[in-house]
Amino acid sequence: MSTTRLLPAAAVFLAALGIRFAYLAQIAGSPFFNFLHLDPLYYHEWALRIAAGNWLGGEVFEMSPLYSYLMALHIFLLGDDLWTLRIIQMAAGALTCVLTYLLGERLFDRATGILAGLGCALYGPFLFYEGQVMKEFLTPFLGTAALLFALAPRSGHRRAGDAGTWIPPAGGWRLAASGMLLATAALVRDNVLLLLPALAGWAWLASGRRLRPPLWLIAGAAVVLIPVGLRNLALGGDFVLTTSGGGEVFYIGNGPYANGAYVPPPWVRSNPRYEHQDFRDKARALSGREMSRAEASRFWWREGLSWMAKNPWRTAKLWLRKFALFWNDHELPDNYSYASFIPFAPLLRFMLTFGIVASFAWAGFALTFPFWRRLLPLHLCIAAYMLSVMIVFNFARFRLPVVPLLLVLGAAFARGLATTLAGLATGRLPGRRILASVVVLLAGYGFMSIDWSSASEEPFQDRLHLAAAWREAGHPERAVTVLEEVIRDAERVIRNHGGDPSRAQTIPGGITFKLALSAAHRDLAGILQEQGRAPEAAVAYGRASALAPEDSLLSVRRAAALMKAGDPVAAEAVLREAVARDPGSFAAGFDLATLLHASGRSEEALTALQRARDAAVNLAPLDLADFHYGMATILMALPGRDAEVAQHLREALKLNPDADQAESAREILESLSGP
Repeated sequence: MSTTRLLPAAAVFLAALGIRFAYLAQIAGSPFFNFLHLDPLYYHEWALRIAAGNWLGGEVFEMSPLYSYLMALHIFLLGDDLWTLRIIQMAAGALTCVLTYLLGERLFDRATGILAGLGCALYGPFLFYEGQVMKEFLTPFLGTAALLFALAPRSGHRRAGDAGTWIPPAGGWRLAASGMLLATAALVRDNVLLLLPALAGWAWLASGRRLRPPLWLIAGAAVVLIPVGLRNLALGGDFVLTTSGGGEVFYIGNGPYANGAYVPPPWVRSNPRYEHQDFRDKARALSGREMSRAEASRFWWREGLSWMAKNPWRTAKLWLRKFALFWNDHELPDNYSYASFIPFAPLLRFMLTFGIVASFAWAGFALTFPFWRRLLPLHLCIAAYMLSVMIVFNFARFRLPVVPLLLVLGAAFARGLATTLAGLATGRLPGRRILASVVVLLAGYGFMSIDWSSASEEPFQDRLHLAAAWREAGHPERAVTVLEEVIRDAERVIRNHGGDPSRAQTIPGGITFKLALSAAHRDLAGILQEQGRAPEAAVAYGRASALAPEDSLLSVRRAAALMKAGDPVAAEAVLREAVARDPGSFAAGFDLATLLHASGRSEEALTALQRARDAAVNLAPLDLADFHYGMATILMALPGRDAEVAQHLREALKLNPDADQAESAREILESLSGP
């Protein structure tokens, strides 16, 4: 890189890094800094298993693997330190700003590149996601690098300066590197793969319809993806190039419960630990046969397509809403809420948001449209990526890979606008194209500023997460204050809908408010239980359960609180009701058996535990181990059952040799075997 290009790149990098370190210093004092839940917790725990030696795993990937493997390498080399992890992520984010500068310079000029790079440095959601223990910082970096590698460098052909000029594709090794980068990005977010046919189509056109350039792209992608497919085949029996969860995600985005955002079916727990397994269980129940991960994914692809075909008008409206959500300025939250971080990181108040960047990009598209051949790879990548998100559903973090490309278009408009304003000072009137672009800017920003998401899609989610973060950070009193506010506000909204906030019922647009209120009562009950206020915790769990009666775990927790409060009779009644309502809840059946055994009714306990095992579907190994440990404990209280006790203990030790009761189980086995 020449000195004239190196200096702006270095300036952009240092500016971006300085802003990121300032943001990191602010969030370090927030309760969110060490708070890992949902996807961040899933990826962190996966990384710990990999770093401990489980490098290959044992099944087809169902979640994108790259981030956990990179985090495992970080843990192996530097330890499990969230500070150094975030510093590395933010350095990668600063490099993304440099790549954005280089892309702007390559497609336009140095001034446009500098504007685009600085816009990247000042983009608030980049700071937000780079500061999380989360994979999202990787895709903007990899996707932008892939597009840069695909474009031939300026040297070797004439500078693109007229509307009819194509930017030719790069040579073979650069195209192969571009394909490898795209495939690597697909191991972070599968839908990035849709950029591969977009770039391949452009390479074919721009090279004079030669097959060699797109084949280089595809070959580069194959170098990365085929080993992953072979790994999945060897360990899980299915040749899957990335992950096996695409069908489930497609069904969430297009099935009967879809609304454009993330709304899982009622039989799916919205937690990465369980959601794919819940989908497989449902597929098996509907099909009547066992399915592998890949087979279950194909099943849900078919179900989603079938629903779309049977409901074309609803599908059309749904996709229009997805389009609106994709271009919305609002950061539709997932694991964490952008709005929740602003009180702890005031820097975010002064950063660029998606609506500003995207409206400038729309104006840039209008201004530069006569040069569409030169900009076709940029346009195709933006369109292909938007389509890849609309195929499923929207979260704000899903659109991050396209932001550097939008920044380049937006910078082109800002450069043109600055030139026009400078011309006004000398008496030169603006041209029609710049005036039309300004109209597009204003109309686009107006459209994007409308919050097309519904509050019912994320009811009080940010405050529920804030309460959980305060609780984990050791400030339960602050968590209680937040939860009491949520309960008060949710009850008011439900009453405004004409509903009763004390029980489950269908009200217009209100089901998710019920779930939010239930979650608030549940989390409040957990804090009360930790504080030794068992009677109050039992009441709070009861309120949560009344709002979400299908959640048997709430009944299990309520029964535990009643036991601590010294009311085993009420606890037994709660557990029996939970088992009757949800016979497949092993937790409810297990706790009922434990209670019966503790009260001296071992025969009843034995029957209850066996029924719980028989009714449970696909019992997890640790739950199955608990079943065997429980059976052995109950059988020891019954005369003449020593052989069964020994059999259950052996099975339990096979399944969970590190359980708390494992050592005593070994001692019992030794005593039963005799001298």
